[in-house]
Amino acid sequence: MNTLFAKNLQYFYNEIPDYYELIKNIKTRQFKIVTNNGFNILDTITNTYFYPVENGKHLMQEVSQVYANNPMKNNLWTKFFLTKELYKYDDEFLVTTANIVNKIIDIAKHSKDFTDGYYYDKNFLYTTSIFGLGSGQHIQYLIKKYDFQSLFIYEPEPELFAISCYFVDWQKAFEKLGSNLYLFIKGHIDTKILKRFYDSKVVTSNFLRLEFTTYNSPKIENAKKEFYLANISNKRGWGSFEDESVGFKNHLKNINKNIKVLSKTTKIDAPICVIANGASLENDIEWIKKNQNNLILISVGTSIRPLLKAGIHSDFHIEIERMPLLVDILRPSLEKYKGYFVGASVIDSEHFKIAKKPLMFVRDASATTGISNFFLRFCSPMVGNTGFSFAAHFSDEIYMCGFDVGFHKNKKVHASGSYYDDKDDTKEGSPVKGNFRNEVMSDDLLNLSRQNLEMTISILKPKKVYNLSDGAFINGAIPKHSNEIKLKSINKEKYIQEIIKNFKIDKIKTIDYSQFLELYKDKIIELLDKPIKNKKELTQTIDLVNDYTLAFLRYEPAVGTLMKGTIWHILNAIYISLHKTSLKEYPKMVKTLKKEIKNYKIPKIS
Repeated sequence: MNTLFAKNLQYFYNEIPDYYELIKNIKTRQFKIVTNNGFNILDTITNTYFYPVENGKHLMQEVSQVYANNPMKNNLWTKFFLTKELYKYDDEFLVTTANIVNKIIDIAKHSKDFTDGYYYDKNFLYTTSIFGLGSGQHIQYLIKKYDFQSLFIYEPEPELFAISCYFVDWQKAFEKLGSNLYLFIKGHIDTKILKRFYDSKVVTSNFLRLEFTTYNSPKIENAKKEFYLANISNKRGWGSFEDESVGFKNHLKNINKNIKVLSKTTKIDAPICVIANGASLENDIEWIKKNQNNLILISVGTSIRPLLKAGIHSDFHIEIERMPLLVDILRPSLEKYKGYFVGASVIDSEHFKIAKKPLMFVRDASATTGISNFFLRFCSPMVGNTGFSFAAHFSDEIYMCGFDVGFHKNKKVHASGSYYDDKDDTKEGSPVKGNFRNEVMSDDLLNLSRQNLEMTISILKPKKVYNLSDGAFINGAIPKHSNEIKLKSINKEKYIQEIIKNFKIDKIKTIDYSQFLELYKDKIIELLDKPIKNKKELTQTIDLVNDYTLAFLRYEPAVGTLMKGTIWHILNAIYISLHKTSLKEYPKMVKTLKKEIKNYKIPKIS
C-alpha cells in the first residue's frame, strides 16, 4: 500500500503537479484507513464506516468487486440513453440526409441478427461517470478489466482522493486511458471541460452514459445535475446539410446588396439592455419603458411584439432564424417598427425589404462564416445568445431582461402578448439553480443557451452584467431586480450612431467550394472504409471521423458547417444500428454512404 502511494505521489509530482500539491497540503484528517481484518474507511466525525462490516470483518474489497462487476448489467449502475431507438427521418425536407439515414436503418432492421435490445461487447464501456471515490478500489478493478470510451471521476473530498492513492494505480490509469480519463478533485465539475468533451465525441457520447454513485453528498448531487444537463444538451444544434443550405443560399442572395454589414465592433460608453422573450419580461416592461432614454435597447426574436404593444420601440432588433415561416410571423411587427432591424445574412431576404432601417451581420456557427470579412461570435443556439453577444461586443454595462433560459413548473415559457399566446407554451424539464429562487426548470436547448451565455461572458469579459430575469441563474451575471436599478440619462442618439458606424457597405468575395466538399467526402469514406472487429474499434472510428470533421470545420468553415450536422446524423444511425445488429452489416452501411454521399452539392442561387 505504502509503495503504491509513493508511486502515485511521484507520478503526480512529475506529471500533474496540481494533484501533488493538493495531497501535500491536506490539513484535515477526517477519514482514516482501517486495516485490521480487512480494509475500510472510517469517518472520524460521524464514527461510521464507508463499507459494511460483517462479523467483525471489513468488506471494502468484496464490496468494491461487486461495484465493479459488469456495469452494463449491474443494478447498482444507472444507464442513461440519449438515443435509445432507431427512427427514420422525414425525407420531405431532409431529402439526402434522410435517404441515407433511412437506408442504413433498413440494412439493420432487415438483418437476420436484428434485435429490439442491444449487442454490447463484454469488456468495453461507454461514456462512464463515477461520483465519489471512496477508497477507489472499484475503479482499480474497472480500469484493469475494461476499455472505456471515456471515464469521468468526481471526488469533492481531497482526503478521499489521497486515500485512493493507496488503492488505485493512477499512473497506469492515465497511461491506459490517456486523454479519455477526466479526474475532477475538489470544488465543482468544470462544465467547460464537459462541453469540450461532448463537442469532441458528439456521436459516441450520444448513445449511452453509465453512472455510478459511490456515496452521496450535496456536492455530488450538484455534480450529477451538471453532468446530466451537459449530457442532454449534446444533441442540440447538430443541424443538417439541408438546413444549412437554406441559410447558405439566403446569404448569397443577401450579401453585396445596398445594405450595410457589420464590419467591426467598438465599445460605447453607455449601458445596453438586451431584451429576450422569457415569461419574466412582463415583470420588467414598465422599467424598460421608464428607462428607454437611459439605455440602448436591443430586442431579439419574438420579444418585439410585447415591446411594441407596450409602446416601446427598441433601438436595434436582431433576428437569425433562416426559415421562410419567420417572415409571416414578423411582418406585422416589422411594418410598425421604427428602430434598426439587424438581420443575420442567413435570413430570408424579404425581412430586409420590409424593415424601415435594415442592417446586416454575418454570424458564426453557420455555413456563411467562411464567406465573410467579419462575423459575430457566440450567436448560438438561440437569438438571445446573438443579442447578448452583440451587446457584449459594444458595451461593458449590460442589463438582461427576459433572459429566463428556464421556466417555472407548469407556467408558460414566454411573455404574454407574443407569438406564443395561442400556442401550447409549457414544457417539461429538469431543475436548475434559479436567479431569484432556489430552482427553476430547464430543458436541453435552454440549458445549452445558458452555458453559451456563460462562455460568452467569460471570454468577452464585459465589466458589469446584471440579470434582471426571473429564470435560471447565469454564471458571470449579477442577479438584480429592476426596481433596485437607477440609471442616469445618456445622449442616446450619439451612442446609436456610434454603433451604426461599425456597419458599412461591404464587398464579400465568394468562391466555388465544390472542390473542398469533394475533399471532405472522399476523406470521410476513406476513414470509414476499413474492417471493424468490435465495438471499441467502431467507437474509435466514429470518433476519428468526428475529429476530422471538427478539424475540417476550422480549415474550411463553409463546407465544414454544411456537412457537420448531416455527417453526425449519419454516423449516429450507423452507431446505433450496429448495437442492434451484427457488425457484419457495417460494410453494407459504408457502401450505401459511399454511393449516396455524392448527392451533396454546394448550394447555388436558383
